[in-house]
Amino acid sequence: MTLKKRTPILLAVIILLPVLLLAWFGVRHQQNQQQLLEHQFSNLIEHRLQTVDQLLQDHFLALQRRLIPDARTLQQQRDGTYSPEPLRQYIKQSPWLSQLFVLTPQGERQFPPSNQQSNRLEQAFVERTKALFATPELFNSPELDPINQPIKRTGQRSQLQSSSAATDQYEDSVLSSTLYSGQLSQQAQPERLESPTQKTDILADNPHGWIAWYADTGLQHIFWWRDDLDNVIGFVLNGPRLVSDLLNRLPEGDSQSSSLGRAEIRLINDRDEVVYAWGEYRPQANSQPQRVLPLSHPIGSWRLAYYAPALQAGDSGWMSLVSWLILLTSGLSALAWLLYREHNREIRNAEQRVNFVNQVSHELKTPLTNVRLYAEMLEQHLPTEEEDPVPQRYLRVIASESQRLSRLIENVLSFSRIKRGGLKISPKQDQIDRCIEQIIENFTPALNDHNLQIRFDGNANEIRLFDCQALEQILNNLISNCEKYAADGRFIDISSWQEAQSSYIRIRDYGPGIAPGESEAIFTPFYRISNKLTDGVSGTGIGLGLARDLARAQDGDLMLETLTDTAADHPLSGASFLLQINTPEDAIPRGDLP
Repeated sequence: MTLKKRTPILLAVIILLPVLLLAWFGVRHQQNQQQLLEHQFSNLIEHRLQTVDQLLQDHFLALQRRLIPDARTLQQQRDGTYSPEPLRQYIKQSPWLSQLFVLTPQGERQFPPSNQQSNRLEQAFVERTKALFATPELFNSPELDPINQPIKRTGQRSQLQSSSAATDQYEDSVLSSTLYSGQLSQQAQPERLESPTQKTDILADNPHGWIAWYADTGLQHIFWWRDDLDNVIGFVLNGPRLVSDLLNRLPEGDSQSSSLGRAEIRLINDRDEVVYAWGEYRPQANSQPQRVLPLSHPIGSWRLAYYAPALQAGDSGWMSLVSWLILLTSGLSALAWLLYREHNREIRNAEQRVNFVNQVSHELKTPLTNVRLYAEMLEQHLPTEEEDPVPQRYLRVIASESQRLSRLIENVLSFSRIKRGGLKISPKQDQIDRCIEQIIENFTPALNDHNLQIRFDGNANEIRLFDCQALEQILNNLISNCEKYAADGRFIDISSWQEAQSSYIRIRDYGPGIAPGESEAIFTPFYRISNKLTDGVSGTGIGLGLARDLARAQDGDLMLETLTDTAADHPLSGASFLLQINTPEDAIPRGDLP
């Protein structure tokens, strides 16, 4: 692929690479932002639901603070014994209780009394809860009371650290009425608890706890307390009143719409019934909640469900990313277009210069051919060198320089043809050695002027199929380099041989040589080694590269060999090139070669 064809691809890569990298980083950033937003939204939902759970737990905590002093007062009044009538009066006067029971330390039921002494309601209660009375270990495990223990949820306060203001407000508005008349009513009212420490002191009383008990009529909530004599007093809450009081703690309808936003929170009981809902959002019938939070004990079978529209990705971030990508792509495209236009202009100028050189070279070939022709004709009419050596010496200079000029012109034209892809090899039947001998004969006068001698060892006499002109051009470039740079070596060794379908030619000089690091660079077009040897020596830098291209065009190669020894009479290492070309065997006998 030529440079002109590669340039648009390179410019496209220059444009696309930063754009794709920026797009990738932008998408990753937007995804991270989306995940962060979803995480924050999830935390917000969790916090809202836990806040509602805390409100409901505050109600049980307030009830607990009222029922423990009442239970202690009942114990003090009866001096450790519990008569049915005061207990029944207490149940009758309390709007929060539906029943009460007392168990002895042995687990026997003291109240409600036996069937003969109990009324119909008490008998029905005993019948519903007889399994509860048969399980006295439920009242010996304070750890079953998670209300008085820290809630192990991230970010939520313990039950004892709940808002005292909300609890006190509830106590004032809901539980401030007289529990029952008489001395118990006055003594049962505890003083206002102003600090969490005081509240903790009251709660850190005798063993107590909450039980959620399923009976025939549904879920019953029971608060039990063990007195100083190890009797258990159980307070059975009034279910409808409990639900009403719990709902009173929740926001009213759309009163929290501004803070809740487009969302709805539903309170669902143990029968999967929606007890209460608030918020301005109305989900569809089959919508799934975004978050479900089971409530804390003693209403652990209830749950809160949070409904809200699906979180939408912010369009502004994506629009900003797309805008930046469009601006970057436009800017890079404009810059690439300017570079491509300048590049094409430079290529056109270079092509014009190359075409000019090619045309000039073609124009020079004709007069140069005439010069060489007339020089050869003149040689026949001039006196011999013995008669008059001066004209013959001048004539040799003319012939030598014209041959050198011909080689330069042929190199330029061949190099141009290679770059255009128009180089053609025309193999013919010939002998490698005869072609080499002709080349040596042409170079002999010029080499003699530089005190150089060619030593040729030819072993490639078989008739093969190859392009003699291409081989001549290859050897011309190699010998010409020896003439320029290795004149002090005195000798140029040329050897040839043939193996199978290939012919080999080695050319070695005894000049300064070429550094190993330059073994491949010297074949690069227009590359010249910069040292004292080449400084001041004219050259185009295309000879070796052209020679390798011509060798490879004949299914061969040209390489610089590594010399491991030097001749005894030549201390300089020199340079050795090995030429290999494909020369198929020819069926014509050697005698038929013209």
